[in-house]
Amino acid sequence: MRKELDLALATRLINHGPVVLVSSAHGDKINITPVAWNMPVQKKPPMIVLEISQKHFIYECIMETGDFAVNIPGKSLSEELVKCGSVSGRDTDKFQMCGLTAEPGRTIKSPVLKEALAVLECSLVKDEHLLKEYNMVVGEVKHAEVEEGAFDEHWLFDKDEARTVHHLGDKTFCFPGGGVIDLRK
Repeated sequence: MRKELDLALATRLINHGPVVLVSSAHGDKINITPVAWNMPVQKKPPMIVLEISQKHFIYECIMETGDFAVNIPGKSLSEELVKCGSVSGRDTDKFQMCGLTAEPGRTIKSPVLKEALAVLECSLVKDEHLLKEYNMVVGEVKHAEVEEGAFDEHWLFDKDEARTVHHLGDKTFCFPGGGVIDLRK
């Protein structure tokens, strides 16, 4: 079960560079696709950026709805993540193909992934220069949720079920493990 996360901590959900599954809608079609190039850009209000080609159907979906969800999958969704990136959402219902569950977002029109470890619901911030020049989609985080026991101001990677997916190139991935060292003391 996911719990609501204080927006002051929202950017920490992608701070460590996981592959995310971005979901949005276009008319009556819903879509979800993996995005490896993502990062936080501002804490207050929390803002993130994704690199998404204008050729991809998910880009059209985001432009249509004006919002999107950044779903952070755990290690257990690795195969589904690769499958989602292997076909276009124009022709295929990727949720159905991969056995994933779309559920309504709390603050956005786009669906969110029920099986995700964490979800960032974002509204599109239109920056024509970044969109056209660099394919950068900017989102303001409106709502954040994280799986209970997976995150406590930072990811708890010592728990196997809290390990996120990281792309190393081609179809090679890794999963962070081990404990966290707190150097604030």
